[in-house]
Amino acid sequence: MKSLITTFVGLLLLVNVGIAQNKDAPPELAEPVESGKNYEVYGSEFPEEVKFFAPGYLVRNADVFKGQQIAARGEVKQVCQKKGCFFILPAGDQSIRVTFKDYKFFIPKDAAGQEVQLVGTFQVKDLSEEKAKHYAEDAGEDPNEVEGAQKEYGIVATSVKIIDTK
Repeated sequence: MKSLITTFVGLLLLVNVGIAQNKDAPPELAEPVESGKNYEVYGSEFPEEVKFFAPGYLVRNADVFKGQQIAARGEVKQVCQKKGCFFILPAGDQSIRVTFKDYKFFIPKDAAGQEVQLVGTFQVKDLSEEKAKHYAEDAGEDPNEVEGAQKEYGIVATSVKIIDTK
């Protein structure tokens, strides 16, 4: 009887440890907070009334928008193929790297080519060559093509709506 109780307590402890380890782990998959006929929303609820800016317009006017809450729309060029933890929006001859507030949500890794609407904070950062090479590698590009420090345009999104155009 004593060994049965010891075995039972041991199993409970193992289950508890497994649950505790998964509790703080980052999400493995993108989970929409809302789904419609041809769209899914990730992060927080998407606001009903927003004024959208084109990504190229944001980059051309980066000094005005830096640090500001914005809404943008465009087509997803690339998605991080490791987790879906960032995506790239084309912005003329530049691009905008979109990450997610507090790393709390991701988007599907197969979202490239889809129309996207998002809200978040626009940022402009200077990247070291090493960091730029790391980002290129995460995006599936050749890091050896990156030379020197880079300027990065980014948006830290709080809500992303992916519209199924396929």
